[in-house]
Amino acid sequence: FNPKMYEYGYAPSPVVYGDDLIVAYEYDGPSSIVSLKRSSGKRNWTTKRLESISFSSPVVTSYKGRDYLFISGQDSVSAYDPKNGELIWATKGTTMATCGTAVWDDGVVFASGGYPNSETIGIEIETGKVLWRNRQKAYEQSMVATKGHLYSLTDSGRLYCWDAKTGEEKWVQRLSGPVSASGVLVGDRIYWAN
Repeated sequence: FNPKMYEYGYAPSPVVYGDDLIVAYEYDGPSSIVSLKRSSGKRNWTTKRLESISFSSPVVTSYKGRDYLFISGQDSVSAYDPKNGELIWATKGTTMATCGTAVWDDGVVFASGGYPNSETIGIEIETGKVLWRNRQKAYEQSMVATKGHLYSLTDSGRLYCWDAKTGEEKWVQRLSGPVSASGVLVGDRIYWAN
């Protein structure tokens, strides 16, 4: 037993997908994403991940009739088929350890992290092609994507608004840090604690 391996505890939230529950566990040991039947706990599928610590929750969305399961961390953003756990694509990006959950809007998925590097990335949902990237970091907190824009309160305490398709900075506002809370979109307002 190596207590250092577990010093930060477990962070990812499970995600419900139809009659299934999908759980990720990634640490310095055997790591996987697992799908379980909600009614019985019986395993549907297991997809191996690298033996590397990361804390992001998996998330599922549908785009143009296809379902995608996204997870960031382990130096990539990955898309899986949530029905069987098969890899659709993996794109190098973000960093080794991420905590925030990937978000998406209008055919683009976004992720940010973390440790040891700083990067925010926009990727085409269908192909895994990188549309843009920058050197900003939202490590623990998730971002908000809506109406063609991506909003991120970075670790430095700056709130950014980027064009979702191009990554062009629309505005930035200095708040304060440190920050670890995720923003919440309610109607046409974003609420963010810092």
